[in-house]
Amino acid sequence: MKLSYKYILFVLSAFVTLVLSGQEIEINTNGVINEDIDTISYYGSSQTLFNPLLAKFRAMIVEGKQQINVIHIGDDYVANDVMTEEVRKNLQSFMPGLEASRGMISPSIKETSNSYKIKYSSGWTSNSITSNSDKANIGLFLSNIYTNHSNESIDINVNNKNSIKYDFNSFRVYHSELNTGDRLKIEDMNVAYQTIYNKEEGYTEFLLSDYVSSIRIVLNKQGRNDFYIYGFYFQNNDAGVVYNSLSLNNLRVKDLNNSSDLFSSQLQSLDMDLFVLSLGFSDVSEEINEQDFETDLINLITKIRKTKPNIPILLTTPVETWSQKRRINSNISQSIKVFSSVASKTNCAVFDLYSVMGGNNSAKKLQSKSLMQNDLIHLTTKGYQLAGDLLYNAFWKEIEKSSSIH
Repeated sequence: MKLSYKYILFVLSAFVTLVLSGQEIEINTNGVINEDIDTISYYGSSQTLFNPLLAKFRAMIVEGKQQINVIHIGDDYVANDVMTEEVRKNLQSFMPGLEASRGMISPSIKETSNSYKIKYSSGWTSNSITSNSDKANIGLFLSNIYTNHSNESIDINVNNKNSIKYDFNSFRVYHSELNTGDRLKIEDMNVAYQTIYNKEEGYTEFLLSDYVSSIRIVLNKQGRNDFYIYGFYFQNNDAGVVYNSLSLNNLRVKDLNNSSDLFSSQLQSLDMDLFVLSLGFSDVSEEINEQDFETDLINLITKIRKTKPNIPILLTTPVETWSQKRRINSNISQSIKVFSSVASKTNCAVFDLYSVMGGNNSAKKLQSKSLMQNDLIHLTTKGYQLAGDLLYNAFWKEIEKSSSIH
């Protein structure tokens, strides 16, 4: 029997609806969380920019193919990767077989990703965009490591304690230019591999014949000049969402605006479907000039869109905190309106975590429910996980709505 085109569309639509239903995370509101406003708000023409992303999600669910790439940059509220890891875990577990790679990892001697255990040999030095050191060799990955020695190594192993094991079959190392006689290589590899040096885009790519969970990178170099590694990008061939997160404590919007040209060139080299910005806490926690903060945010969005003109951008707000003077930090609440103003002027969407997690006078309530630490500034692990679930649910509602429309 020949099936009609309309019937096939009906069956596919029914399948998508079935998969989407019941995929939200159940939230314990604790008498604080405003779950009814756990949504994404569109400003200007931002929904038009989000529509291709939502269509790509629906296609991925139906076909079980292709990857969706998200980059989430943030300050203290993202820096420990608990919130973003919760979003990542939810996006990779809603449907069997959607187990995309971990994506981007910043190099840092002091801190390491939840996803991998990374050990650097003693000759490496690290630097970040929030330090007072030279920022000329820091870009999208927010930090770097560098050495002027040869035979320095980096050992990377999948963190088996993590709920998701991010093995990979290809990866990139973003780095400064290789001089004559310099090269990056991998050692003790039990699978065949191919090495490609992309001088124009500033990385060496290793294509592996099979999936691995550990790797050792060795630098062979001539001369005594500094060699920089800007970041790592882990990849695989599995369908799903690659949820990249890059963050630092005390990261400000100004830091990103003052970053080197590497920010844009590295962003250009990557396929990205969504940009999430969780910034503002470090910018306004001590003092606030609303006009300066708005200008800084607009400049950053302009910088991103210069490289990725049509990428949808989601701004997330900080939650209420107290100041060091032990009273509610009014700077945070004043900053919330800046996000909607910026979004209107730049065609972005906003996830108002401030209001969803209780709004005004919520910090003490969150603390009483073990969602905020006693400093009334930072969330607890449980609180960050809840924030991740709320962001995931807000985004999932948009996927469900787009499915019912089409």
